[in-house]
Amino acid sequence: MAKQRLPAEKRKQSILKATERCLARKGYYNCTTADIAAEAGITEPVLYQHFQDKRDIVSSLRNEALDDISNYVVRRVVKRKTPLEGLHEAAEAIFDYTVRHRSKMRAYYYSIPELGKGGLRRSPVERLHRLHEAVAYMLEEAQRQGAAVDDMDAPDFAWSFISLVEIVYIANALGLNVPFKQKDAYMDLIDRLLSTIATPARLEER
Repeated sequence: MAKQRLPAEKRKQSILKATERCLARKGYYNCTTADIAAEAGITEPVLYQHFQDKRDIVSSLRNEALDDISNYVVRRVVKRKTPLEGLHEAAEAIFDYTVRHRSKMRAYYYSIPELGKGGLRRSPVERLHRLHEAVAYMLEEAQRQGAAVDDMDAPDFAWSFISLVEIVYIANALGLNVPFKQKDAYMDLIDRLLSTIATPARLEER
């Protein structure tokens, strides 16, 4: 009996999942298109019906990973009433996501050797700047609502917040041993950081 062909979109998703597993296990240079095809249970010619080359697959995988985590964080943040609560929730959501989807995040970082080529090199920089704009906006909104001190420089503080989040983002993805690897220790640092810019009234509420 002939093997049933998957619809094009499902086949692409199957290839991306296979690439994720291959990258997470072998790293970028040791993961070939032949490896990806074998992992997906297809031949290389079939793979090339959906993607131009390994770079194209990696680019699609990275974009999908970024969209996935961004959507997850946004869904959790919008449930919070205040900007500072939203930032707390965003930090926790990123921790939770990177722990639950470690293979996807490991594949994301193991694709870094490809970043030196073309548009992929801009991808992580653009992501950081979009994140910075969002965090700075939430901090400025907290100031407008009287929840954050007026003398805070929102853009500068946003980078401090992002730096802490990024360390955990990478540490969870790659299994690195950092002092605040446990969620409780990490969230305690996040809360201590946010408390430095919260107004006295906001601290009393907590």
